[in-house]
Amino acid sequence: MLKIGIVGLPNAGKSTLFNALVEKPQARTEPRPFTTIEKNAGVVNVPDETLVELAKLHNIGKVTYAQVEFVDIAGLIKGAHQGEGLGNEFLGHIKEVDLILHVLRYFKDERVPHVHPKIDPEEDYAIVNQELILKDMETIERRMKRKRVAPEEKEFLKKLLGYLDKGKFARDYPFSEKEREWVKALFLLTLKPQVVVGNIGEEDIGKDLGRVNGEEVIPVCARLEAELSALPWTEKRAFMKEVGLKESAKRKLIRICYERLGLITFYTVAKGREARAWSVEEGTTIWEAAGKIHSDFQKHFVKAFVIKASELFNIGPFQKAVEKGKVKVVGRDYVVEEGDVIEVKVGK
Repeated sequence: MLKIGIVGLPNAGKSTLFNALVEKPQARTEPRPFTTIEKNAGVVNVPDETLVELAKLHNIGKVTYAQVEFVDIAGLIKGAHQGEGLGNEFLGHIKEVDLILHVLRYFKDERVPHVHPKIDPEEDYAIVNQELILKDMETIERRMKRKRVAPEEKEFLKKLLGYLDKGKFARDYPFSEKEREWVKALFLLTLKPQVVVGNIGEEDIGKDLGRVNGEEVIPVCARLEAELSALPWTEKRAFMKEVGLKESAKRKLIRICYERLGLITFYTVAKGREARAWSVEEGTTIWEAAGKIHSDFQKHFVKAFVIKASELFNIGPFQKAVEKGKVKVVGRDYVVEEGDVIEVKVGK
């Protein structure tokens, strides 16, 4: 399951955004720093109209969405890599996630104090990322001191250390295949992709926030989104239209995170009993995807039937498409595409 960590400085609105995304408020939100001490985690369904329509087409009552886990991580401050503000523990939580949602404060509210004299998203971005870089440098230095590290790896780590010391992120380093294997075991924080979220006030809805350090800033009014998430769908849709929101924060951020991670969705309609969505990385073969459905499907894979969901909506149910000869028969090297509906055939 995809795990997304929400990070930022104290009082940036991380917990408010978390509550909006998980729909059932779980995190305390108060106008003071470090309201969040323990991490909060919530699993949500990935919105998917295609899955719903496939279930209707096949008259299936059970629908299983792809899921994402959001983790609300306590605010980081200067010195976090040295343990300031329980920093070591919070940075450890970031190691567990696949992608970072970096929340920057843009909203102005005197009732919610900022940890610095003024609201400056660029400075806030730099502070948090500097702590991630310093923690990674500490991790690399610790690795270099080990006796059993080969000279070739130590030379690479020395270069990577110098790269990070210039304020750069590990994810931008031009790794060779061998170097990528070495660095994988370090679980570096700056290897993780980031999506930058600008937490705005209602008065700024519709405004372009531009970029911070070259990263596009995705505007979200976390407080409003948290309020909207508690409304029935009909009321929510009317209110969104009134304030000029085209899609919810949950839908928008999950879509952007999928794009950033290179994830696609395929579907199964297992013998008319369950319609299910599955998330895999672009470039995944159908043999690998079969293993995601069930390990036996990969072990005993023979072939698979594949058709686009969009085609089924024009033809009819999967079996009808098979009878009409519209379904492709593919081998284990077929690369799964967005929107594929798949049926795996196995042997003994």
